[in-house]
Amino acid sequence: MLRLLKMTFLAALLVTAVAWWRKGSLDDPAEIVPDLLQQPVQVRTDAPEFSFPYKGRVCLVRPVTTYELWGLVVSHNNIESIADLYHDSTSVDTKDLCVIWGRNLESDDYQRVSFSSGSFTCYYRYPAGVRFSGRAGSNNHLITDLDRVREQIAEVRVGDQIHLQGMLVNYQMDDWRGFWRQSSLVRTDDGCEVVYVEKLEVLRRGTPGWYMAFRAGWMTLLAAPVLYVVTLHLTVRRRG
Repeated sequence: MLRLLKMTFLAALLVTAVAWWRKGSLDDPAEIVPDLLQQPVQVRTDAPEFSFPYKGRVCLVRPVTTYELWGLVVSHNNIESIADLYHDSTSVDTKDLCVIWGRNLESDDYQRVSFSSGSFTCYYRYPAGVRFSGRAGSNNHLITDLDRVREQIAEVRVGDQIHLQGMLVNYQMDDWRGFWRQSSLVRTDDGCEVVYVEKLEVLRRGTPGWYMAFRAGWMTLLAAPVLYVVTLHLTVRRRG
């Protein structure tokens, strides 16, 4: 039994390492949902300013345009990381989703682009010869007062193909002393799109098997040493 637990631990270590490397790999162009080849759609709106409470504060929202986006998630920030000094448990914004669409998905060049996210930004770099356009991608700073939508956003992972609907907005919290976070309205600048999300759906999950393998491997790595110690203790007691 002890030998079996040792082998299980080593196998779980290998599976976890491979799954960590493979999870979030971007689908091939043949697996891209056709809707992702279109551009985001935005139209000026006269929707009035509104507000909603969030964890003891009030969020004020000024709609600017309606917004509908289809995209491949290539990166997102981690608002729970200790390295993120700008977010805490009271932050109304969810994780930012960095997505690409359109001509970027017409060939497999995007699979050779390296993507990463900061607290409010998305970065990309690629080798010479790769065709990639920053104008067919965006970093989306998401807010919502809909609990179900917040839960859906929290479940979005790198590699997912998504469709979201809502509005590009400017917003502030009531203790920001007049500061408003402004949304970019074009894809040609370095600003992020601030989106009040009304609806989100995952059109296709990215590498679900590898995410499952990573979770299973990690749980096994935690459980195997405990089982080993318990089994060793029981073995010693029986022999004694």
